[in-house]
Amino acid sequence: MESAVRPTYLMFDGELIAYGDAKLHVLSPALKYGIAVFEGFCGYWNTEHRELYTFRMRDHLRRLRASLDMAGLDYPGDVATLEADIHRLIAANEFREDIHMRLQVFLVSDDGKPEDSGPTTTSISAVPVSSYFGRSMLNLGVSTWARISDRSMPPRMKSIANYHNGRQASIEARRNGYDAPLMLTDAGRISEGFGYNVFLVRDGKLLTPAVTESILEGITRDSVIRLASERLGLRVEERPIDRTELYSADEVFVCGSGEGVTGVASVDRHSYRGGQLGEVTNEVRHLYLAAARGEAVASWNWVSPVYGQSVVQQVGVG
Repeated sequence: MESAVRPTYLMFDGELIAYGDAKLHVLSPALKYGIAVFEGFCGYWNTEHRELYTFRMRDHLRRLRASLDMAGLDYPGDVATLEADIHRLIAANEFREDIHMRLQVFLVSDDGKPEDSGPTTTSISAVPVSSYFGRSMLNLGVSTWARISDRSMPPRMKSIANYHNGRQASIEARRNGYDAPLMLTDAGRISEGFGYNVFLVRDGKLLTPAVTESILEGITRDSVIRLASERLGLRVEERPIDRTELYSADEVFVCGSGEGVTGVASVDRHSYRGGQLGEVTNEVRHLYLAAARGEAVASWNWVSPVYGQSVVQQVGVG
């Protein structure tokens, strides 16, 4: 994800501090053992409304609590306080552009044991962003590295340590001339990529791996499913997907908090629509951005205005 500039402030245990002052000790369990969980989510600037909206922030905070429970770590505070801290950080940096936020909870005691639940430290960052992948269409390769399974490290837990699995796949993909990887389960079915879920358009239906296929249960994934089914009237199937179904798809796209909805030009050099953005992908992307910028689906309460000037609109599918 490209960052335009470093922000002036970060949030550290509820206090605004200068960017360069956010530090952990080198013997922190977060560094020694990777004992930390996090959430990444976005804020979108709406020029017409003169407002910055955070997108599905409460859902991200609920998933953070679930990750902390699975990791056996203390929760850093109540949801309302964390929400207020996030908005206070954004306002202090005076952002008037799209931003990416990262809320991290670390196990910090340098003399603690790996199985300790605390003490924990919380950091929140918000940085301006332009593009996650740096391109509008992706060429993906199926990785030889399998996605972690629930028998090893819980894929549902958004743990910093889990991301080394996807990093290995990403390194391999780049070496093999692809933009990014797709990973398979131990059983050889489609799972997800390095921080993003995958969707296929096939025979007028939208397909995506089930939550039992070693995926992170993505909030953007849930947004896409609801928008596609309720706004576009598409039949959405969450089920196991074979690798060869990728090659029979009409369209493929990926989605995540950082990258939004991004089209896939090819998988394993099998091209879709001559590398052009598909019709369904384009419609889903349009709806997603409209929702994230506070221009649609007001009844779902997905966005929260930071500066308090918004008038969220209900619009059609167009």
